[in-house]
Amino acid sequence: MIIINFKDYQESTGENAVILARIYAEVVAESGAKVAIAVHPTDLRVVSAEVGDSMMVLSQTGDSYTRGSDGSPKGTQTGRMTPRAVAQAGGKGILVNHAENPRTDEEIRVIVEDFKTETSESLVVVCAESVERAESIVKICESEKPDFIAIEPPDMIGGDISVTTKPEIIEDSVEKIGDNVLVGAGVKTGDDVSKALELGAKGVLLASGVIKPKDGKTPAEALSELTKAL
Repeated sequence: MIIINFKDYQESTGENAVILARIYAEVVAESGAKVAIAVHPTDLRVVSAEVGDSMMVLSQTGDSYTRGSDGSPKGTQTGRMTPRAVAQAGGKGILVNHAENPRTDEEIRVIVEDFKTETSESLVVVCAESVERAESIVKICESEKPDFIAIEPPDMIGGDISVTTKPEIIEDSVEKIGDNVLVGAGVKTGDDVSKALELGAKGVLLASGVIKPKDGKTPAEALSELTKAL
């Protein structure tokens, strides 16, 4: 699987998010590859309506419900991207604990539990900055598990050096976490995707490599190269 984080780049928010999602949907239709996009919550409804069922559209963040003393969700949930809010906006899941929006282990546990309990079909992707953090997250999420753990070393995010140049990170992640590992940070090419899969990962999480590709490539060309590696 390829998950593209739209972040809040000018090229991938607002009306540009819709245009970019449409471009990616065409690539997916031609390739048949499994691709999901994580968009800013303010763009979730319009992008979901644009691409329909051609791609999974995720919210870049998610929140648990605030609860009363009896443990039940309160009726008021101001400003929170709860399972209900994400689903009603057309979202099919969430990306949570990205290095640019970190959460505690306990926050992650409750968020995963709420999303998987209320909307079991939601795709829940939890980022971790290291194998050790990923192990901690998996351990605390005992009752409900994330669908994927995305390993992203923070010092490599947005850089020109791919995490696949450090195969020991991926191999260690797969050995300790299992078969639901995605990798990200610096991933930009089809070779990066191929290497990640060879090392046991189930896919990649990336952003600038396909949103702001270099070497004169268009976003469609950049994504097409990645899908061929799948």
